[in-house]
This record gives sequence, structure tokens and C-alpha cells, in this order.
Amino acid sequence: MPEKDEKIKQHIIDHLTWDASVHANEVNVSVKNGKVELRGNVQNYTARVAAERNAYQVSGVTEVSNFLEISFPPAQTLPTDEEINENIRRILSWNSNADASMVEVTTKEHTVALDGKIGSYWEKNVIEDIVNGVRGVVEVNNNLSVKPKLKALDINIKNDIESAFERTNLINEDNIDVEVKKAVVTLKGAVRNFFIKSQAHNIAIYTTGVVDVVDEMTVK
Repeated sequence: MPEKDEKIKQHIIDHLTWDASVHANEVNVSVKNGKVELRGNVQNYTARVAAERNAYQVSGVTEVSNFLEISFPPAQTLPTDEEINENIRRILSWNSNADASMVEVTTKEHTVALDGKIGSYWEKNVIEDIVNGVRGVVEVNNNLSVKPKLKALDINIKNDIESAFERTNLINEDNIDVEVKKAVVTLKGAVRNFFIKSQAHNIAIYTTGVVDVVDEMTVK
């Protein structure tokens, strides 16, 4: 393995070990030309997402393929699919940040499918994050469609995103191309690191009228 990739690998391992939420004992890391593969086992879905995020945060990483599997501790009694469904519905009903009244939840073999309509794209993401954290969930298939409460013209969505980029000192808006078609935003271009990529993506998510975000940005 080239020295640069070896250094990236060690930094990822250190970062995973630092994050107490991951329990990285059984995570195997491989790196080739800045592209990372994560394999092995983690204790829950939240840890799986956190491991990928941690890998992306390491300087020099350009891509992460997450093949981690969820392996619950043998002594842990898992809730049934019906109990998971009930827990998700109860937690969503308590949450005041997103309106999940039109969301249908189906759980099969600890995999959750979310169907129905939601009023904004950011709510779709919030609901998925909430479900990810529910005990016993191993995977979430987010099939929610977005029907914006407040509609916006494509040109206005594009202008709003680019204006938000200009107000953010971390983002060089000249490096990111924003395309909008039927309220679907596509982000293209090369950015310096994953944090900037994530910031740009989040700005698009929270922009009024957006129904979906396609992230084609690359990390140089």
C-alpha cells in the first residue's frame, strides 16, 4: 500500500477508535488511491452511518464504500418487527420538527420501509434519521415522496441555494454548479473536503421548494 494510503488508513482507524458511538473493534479499513472500503460489523444502524461519516472526515479521502453489517450483541433481546413499528410510530408522533402524519411504516426482519408523502425534503431526512436511531432497526428504505407545502420556481430555488453558498465562508460557490429541474437539485463540482461537500448538500436540503437532491460533487 502506498505511503499516502497507509497514512489515510491509520487516520481513519484512529478516528473510528476515538468515536465511542462506533465500537470499532470489528471494523476493517482498506484504502486505495484515497478510496475507502469499510467492512466488518457494528452494533447498530447509527454506528454504521457514523463510521462512514468519520471516514469521510479524514483528509485525503475521496470516496467511501460502506459494506458494514449490523451485528447485535448475542445477549441483547431485540424487539419484534411489530414492536419496532409501534416504537417508530410513537416516536414520530412525539416529534414536533417533522409532520409524519402521512407516513406509513412497515418493518420486515428489522428492515424499515417508509412510504407516503411529506411536506419538505428536509423533513424526509429528519424522519429517516429518527428511524435510524430506533432500537432493533438494521436498515431504512426511505421511499417518501416530497410534496412541498411551499412551491418555488426552479430559477428561484437555484438562486436561493447560490445565495446561501455566498453567505457561507467555507464554500467557494464558483466551484459548485447548481442545476434545478422540476425542483430536483443536482450539485456538481469539486470541493476541498467532505465537510464542505456536506455543508453544500445540507444547504440544498433545507432550501424551500426542493423535492430531491442529487449529490455529484467530488472531493479533490
